[in-house]
Formats: sequence, C-alpha cells, structure tokens
Amino acid sequence: MRRISRFNMALMLALAGTTAVSLALPVDAAFAQKEKKGKKGKEEAPQMELSPEFRNAFAAAQTAFGASDFVTAEAKLTEAAAVAASADEKYLTGKMSLQIGLKKNDEAMQMKGVEMALTSGKATEAEMRTFNSFIGEKALVKNDFARARTFLTAAVQAGQNSPVNLFQLAEAHFGEAIAKSGGRSIDATNAPLAAQGLPYLQRAVEGNLAADKQYAASWAKRGFQIARATKTDSSAFAQLLLRADTGKGAWNEVIRAMQSDNRGFTSEQSLDAMRLLRMTGGMSSAADYQEYIEAAGAARRPTEVIAVIEEGKAAGVITDSNAYFKDALTTANSNRGEYVGTLPESVRDSRGKATATVTLATADALLANKQYAEAEELAGIALTKGVADTERAQMVQAIAQIAQGKYDPARQTLSGMSGVRAPLAKLWVLYVDQKAGAGAAAPAA
Repeated sequence: MRRISRFNMALMLALAGTTAVSLALPVDAAFAQKEKKGKKGKEEAPQMELSPEFRNAFAAAQTAFGASDFVTAEAKLTEAAAVAASADEKYLTGKMSLQIGLKKNDEAMQMKGVEMALTSGKATEAEMRTFNSFIGEKALVKNDFARARTFLTAAVQAGQNSPVNLFQLAEAHFGEAIAKSGGRSIDATNAPLAAQGLPYLQRAVEGNLAADKQYAASWAKRGFQIARATKTDSSAFAQLLLRADTGKGAWNEVIRAMQSDNRGFTSEQSLDAMRLLRMTGGMSSAADYQEYIEAAGAARRPTEVIAVIEEGKAAGVITDSNAYFKDALTTANSNRGEYVGTLPESVRDSRGKATATVTLATADALLANKQYAEAEELAGIALTKGVADTERAQMVQAIAQIAQGKYDPARQTLSGMSGVRAPLAKLWVLYVDQKAGAGAAAPAA
C-alpha cells in the first residue's frame, strides 16, 4: 500500500473547538423551578427530582459561580456530587462542572462534566450533538481514534453535520486505519476501515464548497489520496479536488495519479494524458515537458513538439541551454517541412482508399498540427473503416472536438471508452464538464 501521512496536525489543532454549538450552556434555566400552574391549577411541567441535600449544596455552588468565586463553586459542587443520586441531579452536576471547567480552562473538569451530563440520560438533543462532538474532537487531537470515532459518530447521527464535524469523523477513521497499519501507510487489512470514512469526508468537502471553501482543496486532496491508497473509486474526490483547487496544481495531481495507477500505458496512451495536462495548464516542470516530447516524438509530430517547447520557454520552465530540449527542437525543425508538406496528400488519400491505420495516423498528425476540424473528420472516417485501435481514434476525435469547443459531441465520444483508456477518458470528461460549465472555449492543444 502507498505511504500515507497523518493529516497536518497544525490544521487539526486549528479545527479544535470549532463545533457548531457552544458548550457554554446556561445552568440556571435547567435548575429553575418548573411548578408554574395554569388557571386550573395544573402543572405545566414536572418538577426536577432533587433531594433537599443536593438542592442546598447545588444552590450554594450556583451562587458562588454567579459571583465568579469558582473555588467555592467547585467545593460546593463536590458536596452536591457526593449526594447526587437521581438522573436530574447527575445532569445538573455535569452541567455545572462543565461551566466551572470552562471558566477555569480546566479541560479535565470540562470532560468530566460533559460525560456526566451525557450518561445521565437527561441531555437535550442539542446537548447530545455538542457534547458528543466535544468528546470526539478532544479524543481525535490526542490520537485516540477509536474513542473519537465512537463519539463523533454519535454526534453526526444526532444531527451534528457541519463540514468540520464530518471531516473530524472521517479523520478518526483514517487515523485509526493508519495507526493499526503501523503508522505510515494503510495496509489491506485496514483499508476497509479507512474507506468507511470517505463518505463523511465527501460530505465535508461538499459542505465546505457550499460555504467558505476554506478547507475544501486540502480536504479533497486528502480524500483523493486516501481513496487511491484504499483502492476505492477516487473519481468523486478527483472531481471535488478540481472544483476546489482553482489553480493548475490539482490537474497535475490528478493526471499524474492516474498515470501512476496505469503504468502499462503505451506512448500513445501517455501522450493522450500529456495532452490533457497541457490543455488544462497543468504542466509545471521540465520533467512534464520532457515526458510530453518523449511520448509525442520530435520526428513523428514535429509541429506539436515545437509548440510545446515554445510554450515551455515562454513559461520560463525550458531554457536554451538545456541539451535535451535543444536536441529535440533541432530534430523537430529538421522534420517539420516534409511533415507539413505531405499532410494534404495524406488527407486526400485518407478520404479515399487509404487504410484505416493510415487514416488514423493522418488524423493524429492533423491534431498535432492544430487542424482540428479535419482531425475530427478523419478520426471518424478511420472508425468507419474499422480501425483496429478504436479507442485511439475516439480519443483523437474527442480531443479535436474539445479544441473546437464542441463539448457535447466530445462527451459522447469519450463515454464510449471502456478499455485501457477508460480512466483517462473519465478525466477528459471532467475537463469537458469544467469547460462547458465555465462557458469558455478550450485552449488549443
């Protein structure tokens, strides 16, 4: 399995204490007398079950708390706790313990109070959401993943569905899976546990995208990496990452991951991936440009290689002193004249009696030469001639359609791929959807 790091703990700590409901819940209202009578003398609500001993000690704790005398408040609360027997008494003791703990910044006291209030069975639905979130969150920061999962699951099931809560529950699954796998990766045994957290993370990303988008990109990238590590379908997180990250790095991340998962790609299939990386603006290193040129072939597609090198220079990534690119440019320039000069004849033959293989090669040459309409036409002709590599013809046709802004036909062409190029076709469809949604013309390949 791939090595997976724990999520950035600095971010985790920044998220601590961000639950949607404040823990500072009033105690006075809970302790207030509930014996108001209606006109007919009937009680509107039952009185809390409090013994005189508890009532006296707790009232003294309340008075001290209201005067900000927290030392006395804690002492009186200890007296009340010693005689607390009913569920109401335990609930009130827990609530007051929480309040004093908040004032004293005493996390242990806060935790004790929250747990007592929860186990009393008297906590309201809102309190159950908040208290379970509080306990789960603190456990997560301390890497107590099993405890975190238990309480965060209870919080989410009770309706605590903010993006942060969902993210924390997902991380509790991931963290436990990583810890059980030895701390640096997710092994096959624990992959199902990690995968159980992915739906929560997906909901968290979607919620954050609909809100302030503060964490959407990093969360989506996390989900993408975990999905791949657990051999779960990563396409949903790839799409979320591309939505969340408006820069070009996301496309590089997603395309490179797809290539890593398909190491058996031929040079033609690799070129289709590099063409997508180029069209999305994701090429960022000299290695990207070199891989593109190696897949395209300086002698085989000279005009495309020349254009790629010029783009790399304009981006400041390729320098004139680089021997590899200098040699590739020399080769491409020496082959350019014959390549361009023979294209019209090849096009004419392809529309006639040329074989399906020659017709497809000509369509690809036209695509490389930015003659998109003719490339689309000839790729379609190659398909009618029964070309052996059907998906290569479909890919040439789809890329030519995308370059012309013909998104619906391109989507239809790509949707028919189910072979080796299927994962790549899915990414091209994501790009088509992105461009169609933006309503903008695609840059020329």
